[in-house]
Amino acid sequence: MTEPLRPMSTGQVLDHTFALYRNNFLLFVGIATVGPAANVIFQLLTVGANVGMPFGARQTPTGAALARFGLGMLFGYLILLVGMALSHAATVKAVAAVYLGLETSVVGAYKALWGRILSLFLTLGLILLWMALVVVGISVVALVPLFMGIAALGRGAHGPVAAVIGTIVGFGIIILVFVAFIWIYVRYAFAIQACVVEDLGPFTSLKRSVFLSKGSRWRVVAIYLVFVLLGAVLGGGLGAVAGAVGTLLHNRIAAAVLIYLAGFIAGSITGPLATIGLSLLYYDERVRKEAFDLQLMMSSLDAPGLPIAAPAQI
Repeated sequence: MTEPLRPMSTGQVLDHTFALYRNNFLLFVGIATVGPAANVIFQLLTVGANVGMPFGARQTPTGAALARFGLGMLFGYLILLVGMALSHAATVKAVAAVYLGLETSVVGAYKALWGRILSLFLTLGLILLWMALVVVGISVVALVPLFMGIAALGRGAHGPVAAVIGTIVGFGIIILVFVAFIWIYVRYAFAIQACVVEDLGPFTSLKRSVFLSKGSRWRVVAIYLVFVLLGAVLGGGLGAVAGAVGTLLHNRIAAAVLIYLAGFIAGSITGPLATIGLSLLYYDERVRKEAFDLQLMMSSLDAPGLPIAAPAQI
């Protein structure tokens, strides 16, 4: 049956997510492999950049080894971010097409990003920069004065008290940073969708996400949490099996490769779900706040000349 564009509850968004994913399994998994593949490359670069040999005898790292490790980490992080960003954006494009019952493919979803890649990376960069500024701000405002006070207290007879206070407050600050990250994430959860679907610039995409997410941020958290937990369960299970097999092989390199492979499989299978769910929630918010109709959705696909189609059966 054709699914009309109408406001959905959180449960309905989850149901639609699983239905859309199940009916287009190979498409979404094919798109999602780029992100986990980038993660595997990141792991190989950061572990294989070797301060000493990570799988061999321990030895004191040299300056050159530390430099190689640092460059490996930096290059690995760049590959990881690029891969994850492209995979996420291509999944958003595929959801937009499939939800309308239009033909698309793995290659087509990535080709649809052409011309939006720079805006995509700048949008992601602004979100990461904002997160970094939050961490630095919390550190400067809270951590530095706190540690100075604890250090002064610890010089006297109140050393144990200072240690306890420092531990408690330290955990409190970690929780504060975690809450700040969640706050930033839910505000900008629709920024990539706005960037690649509505062809908006980086700053406009962030403002658009803040507007669309207002009033539904707990729904963003709920949907993301469901799929993160699902990914953790599958990833943990496959990782445990891979680790057990690696132990039987008595080969650390083989064990590491198997664990990386398990992570790649788990990421490819569960990775698209959160993006699909948030994309459907993005459209749901547009329906609620803008009376988003079919013609507007068609124009947002950047596919002029295509006939108006009914939404896909999901």
